[in-house]
Amino acid sequence: MKFSVAVLALAGAALLSAGTGAAQAQSYPSRPITVVIGYPPGGGADALARAVASQLGDVSGQSVIVDNRGGFSGNIGAAYVAKSPPDGYTLLVAPTTTYRINGILYGSRVGYDLQKDFAPVTLLGVQPMVLMVNPKLPVDSVTGLLAYAKTHKLTFGSTGVGSLEHIAAELFFKGVPGGAVHVPYRGAGPAIIDLMGGQIDVLFATAPTVVSNKDSGRIKALMVTTAERNPALPTLPTPAEAGLKGFEVVSTYSLLAPAGTPKDVLEKLNALAVKALKTPKAVETFQFMGVQPQPTSLAETRERLSKEYAKWAAVIAENGIKAE
Repeated sequence: MKFSVAVLALAGAALLSAGTGAAQAQSYPSRPITVVIGYPPGGGADALARAVASQLGDVSGQSVIVDNRGGFSGNIGAAYVAKSPPDGYTLLVAPTTTYRINGILYGSRVGYDLQKDFAPVTLLGVQPMVLMVNPKLPVDSVTGLLAYAKTHKLTFGSTGVGSLEHIAAELFFKGVPGGAVHVPYRGAGPAIIDLMGGQIDVLFATAPTVVSNKDSGRIKALMVTTAERNPALPTLPTPAEAGLKGFEVVSTYSLLAPAGTPKDVLEKLNALAVKALKTPKAVETFQFMGVQPQPTSLAETRERLSKEYAKWAAVIAENGIKAE
């Protein structure tokens, strides 16, 4: 049997490529890893990213650097990772729910396609939102806030137009004539500062943001947005307990790599990330922040995110939510 030189060359190249990929995965990680978060320091997303980076560094034996690239509802950081080399050394800690909403509302303007430009590594965890008001606002309950909003024009903050905080507030004030005025920020940190200072009246924020500020006396938390109470905030009622029916908003966080990252590297990265999330320190840190750790396999991550993406597309369509 005879083979042409071209065929032999192609076969050799394929074997070399396979060997190189296997060697790359075997040696991964051989240098520091950068974890990008699309928000400025000080918010819940930043706190979660730093917890992930710390434990991932411990289990991988490499330095893991957190790179804050805030702006445009987190999309600047996401777009940066989407365009980074697909080698497993630049990763994104993603509030996947918010990014899905951004993609629906803004389309190509976000600078990336969440489903095409990223390779899911693992879910990190799920967390409730928390409804907070400035303590000077004369309300002590959800029903009291809604009643007050019908006679007073309120302002609410968010981490940007199209963020989950924005969507949650729009859904909450949907039954109030005229709604409330939206004030977008570059991240949760600046928004919580203005809530404390009285520049805005209302803010939906992730549990870590609330946990780190709940004892300051400068915010008043009224409810969590999940069907069950949160262990980190056990005194806060659920929407049903607070008098709201059918209201539930949960934020999902995921670890993403650029699309095209070799499968062997993704498998190694998934194993390291899952190990990191199961460490007692990670579990303790996540639970303190009100986040439920949810490490998943590569296949399960893809399946769960697919369902998440479909869910929020339906929510936005059904409620007629549009970008401002």
